[in-house]
Amino acid sequence: MEVSVPASPSRLAGLRRAARADLRGVSEEVADDVVLALSEVATNALLHGSSGGQPIQVVVHINNDWVEASVLDHGPHPPGVSADSNTDELRAGGRGLWLLLRLVDEVRVERVRLGTRVTLRRAIGPAGTLAR
Repeated sequence: MEVSVPASPSRLAGLRRAARADLRGVSEEVADDVVLALSEVATNALLHGSSGGQPIQVVVHINNDWVEASVLDHGPHPPGVSADSNTDELRAGGRGLWLLLRLVDEVRVERVRLGTRVTLRRAIGPAGTLAR
């Protein structure tokens, strides 16, 4: 799934529905966790990173035994995040990252040419069973 989401929180419900439909092949637990984590990241991108009302780009892929989801906004670099920040340093920033780290296996925040990209990865097992 690749989708551009207009800079309006009212569009988040549609994003969650589209992500859940795209994750039909994985276990319900994995899908629930990924959709909640993706919603948290997309909400933050829309509220804090969507510079000038620009849309955010969301991508969800299932690759082998992983679900990978990313959100790209066009805003400024997140406060307190440097190019070499790791999740231990980011944990102090708020409850959103704390939640993400309990829902997915990996969280990567990076500054890219267009803005900030947050990538989430969650392991899935064979036939959509939980691998952790």
